[in-house]
Order: sequence, then C-alpha cells, then structure tokens
Amino acid sequence: MPIHMRIPKRGFNKPFRARYVEVTLVRLQRAVDVGRLDGGQSIDATAMVKAGLFKRSRDGVRLLATGSLSAKLDLVVTGATASSVKAVEAAGGSVTLVHKKAAKAAAGEIEEAAADPAD
Repeated sequence: MPIHMRIPKRGFNKPFRARYVEVTLVRLQRAVDVGRLDGGQSIDATAMVKAGLFKRSRDGVRLLATGSLSAKLDLVVTGATASSVKAVEAAGGSVTLVHKKAAKAAAGEIEEAAADPAD
C-alpha cells in the first residue's frame, strides 16, 4: 500500500474558504512615502495592486494594525481589525468595509446577469 494511504489524515480543510490578502499599516505608509499611493484618492484593492503591494486581490483585502500610520488615507477594504480602524481614523483617514462579492462586482470580475422575469 502506498505511503500516502498509510499515513492518517488529520483535520479538515475547507475547499471554498475565503482567502484574503493581508495589508499592514506599515506597508501602506511605505507606499505613500515612496509615492506609489496617493493619499488624496480613495484607495481600494485595484489601487493597491497597481502600487505593487500585492499581485492580486484574491477574495478581498484585510487591513491589519501592524506598525503606525501618519498619512491621511481613505481605504476601501473587505475586512479590518478594530485597532487598524482606530489607527487610520487617528491619522485623519477613514475605512470603508465592503462585502467581497460587491468588491468583485465593482472591479468587474463578476458580471451580474440581468434576467427579467417578464420575458
């Protein structure tokens, strides 16, 4: 019998779990300092991809409170920790949370079928 069949399997891995890209406050501050992100505009997943913070947004962006932030940023993310929201608001910015399906639809990844029930 092959070895992979003899070894016991443990736990359970959800096949369709949500995978978020994690962005820290330090990475956002570095991108602003270098000039890759503009603090005057609303910053969403597509702006972060263009700035080179990550390659693709997967199921959304989650904001983590590692480090500090001094730039005023208006962020649109899928999830954020309470301490990261406090840090952004203390710097004068704002955090808007959106549902992951709404974020993908806004990015053009999901085409909504406009089926008319009258037809």
